[in-house]
Amino acid sequence: MSTVMKQERAVAINPTRSCAPIGAMLSAFGVHGALTINHGSQGCASYPRHQMARHFREPIEVATTSLTEKTTVYGGKENLIAALRNVWDRFHPTMITVCSTCLSETIGDDIPAIIEEFQDNNPEVEIPIISVKTPSYIGTHITGFDLFLKEVAMRLPVKSRKGDTNGKVNIIPGWVNPGDIRELKHLLREMDVQPLFLTDYADTLDGGYYNPRPHFPQGGTTVEELQDSSRSVASIALQKHIGGEAAKVYKKRHNVPAHILPMPIGLANTDTFLATLTEITGKEVPLELQRERARLLDAIVDTHMFNTGLKVAIFGDPDLVHGLARFVTEMGMIPRFVLTAADSKAWGDDMLALSEELGVEMDIMYKTDLHELHKRMKAEPVSVVIGHSKGKFLTDDEKVPLIRVGFPIEDRFGYHRRAVVGYRGGMYLVDEITNTILTQRGNIVSNTLMELEDADTPVMNGGCGSNGGGCGG
Repeated sequence: MSTVMKQERAVAINPTRSCAPIGAMLSAFGVHGALTINHGSQGCASYPRHQMARHFREPIEVATTSLTEKTTVYGGKENLIAALRNVWDRFHPTMITVCSTCLSETIGDDIPAIIEEFQDNNPEVEIPIISVKTPSYIGTHITGFDLFLKEVAMRLPVKSRKGDTNGKVNIIPGWVNPGDIRELKHLLREMDVQPLFLTDYADTLDGGYYNPRPHFPQGGTTVEELQDSSRSVASIALQKHIGGEAAKVYKKRHNVPAHILPMPIGLANTDTFLATLTEITGKEVPLELQRERARLLDAIVDTHMFNTGLKVAIFGDPDLVHGLARFVTEMGMIPRFVLTAADSKAWGDDMLALSEELGVEMDIMYKTDLHELHKRMKAEPVSVVIGHSKGKFLTDDEKVPLIRVGFPIEDRFGYHRRAVVGYRGGMYLVDEITNTILTQRGNIVSNTLMELEDADTPVMNGGCGSNGGGCGG
């Protein structure tokens, strides 16, 4: 029987989360020509820049108001006004996002009022300037990402006349990698659907090398497109916990139908995404995508003898974990432990419903750290762990392979370009998971798994061939 638990321990040991400002900063990179000002100390900008640079391997430009002991006592208003002026004079961005921090929220700076005063005194700065409340003592990195999207949905779209549409579909992918955004674009091109991404950092955070260097990275959704997003025929949020609220804002304010879907990982979830596009546009799934689906199904069938029955631990962002749990079950594996740092009972309830639907027993943990996962893995070993680089410590200790998915991945190169969404992303995952397990377990001879004599017990847990005979003929 599946169980749901929330960690009660006050201290987090090896947490899987990052701070809220990093989420807002990352999403803002998906707006072409936009810049972010972090209203806090220099470290509050340096840490997110460092974390994103290690994952995306790109220069991360974020301004800071550099609050000090003096501004902590007397307020940071003058620093923020100076930062706004400097950013405008030096860069002339298309939009400015001001992220609050623990310090600026604690001292009580009224950031929207400061921005309004700046705009009144500087009428030549005719660009949107939005503020996002992102102190790190509320939520995690996904909180900041979600609040930014909601703020964009509330502030930027221009009111349109009833029945006046641009024929586009608002796509809110949530926290994904540039490779995922490109895969979503591939699916939409094949469906002949014109998307409007909220937001699109596929090129801004995975760009090319150009000489001379452009003033701003190429790519990103333009401010004009965001202003026009109120005229779209529908909004699709592909992550419930990051973007679902923004889709509801479009529905409430602009009567744009909202569709909040599971992250399109694997067969069923990608089917749901394409079926929703068909429902919105009336366009059928083309032959090429049907072929991709057939290849994914074939890959699952081809590898089932090596994966069926193996237990898996999955950690990361709520929607990513939910999608991966369904997908590994499609592969015949058992998602034994699922964990997120987000404080979301709703996610726990969703995972419990998923476990009942799939007929698998899960330990479901929210607002939980990797120390708790490590304890459970010691008591009940698993064959593989799926999550980001912070899981390498426990997987090294337990000699279990780590499939790197999510953010941050800082000990490998190029993973931000790999897609896990869509049918092609599913094929990548099937290959990556199966090959990792085979490397750990032994050699394949005539499609039969020959177990290593010193193979670790956790990797031989369940599945075909666990006694050395394999399942092949």
